[in-house]
Amino acid sequence: MDDNERSFVDNELRLTCADAVELVTDFLDDALSVSDLEDFVAHLSLCEGCQAFLDQTRRTIRLVSETSHDTIEVLPANFDRLAELLRQHHTT
Repeated sequence: MDDNERSFVDNELRLTCADAVELVTDFLDDALSVSDLEDFVAHLSLCEGCQAFLDQTRRTIRLVSETSHDTIEVLPANFDRLAELLRQHHTT
């Protein structure tokens, strides 16, 4: 594998970005084991992409909880409406 084919985070981390994404929900629920939490936090400290994904997930959860009057089921068919609500919430 040459340098152009390496993974998004090319370092000594024990988690790939795909692994980190899989752990986001458990992280937010405080449900990670000590070793998984250490690996997850280490990954986040070096990976801006996964930091952004975690932030986006937190904002989505907050937005959905704040818009109980405007229920949106999170399905691919509803992504445009959810994205619009995120844009509106971000500018307010």
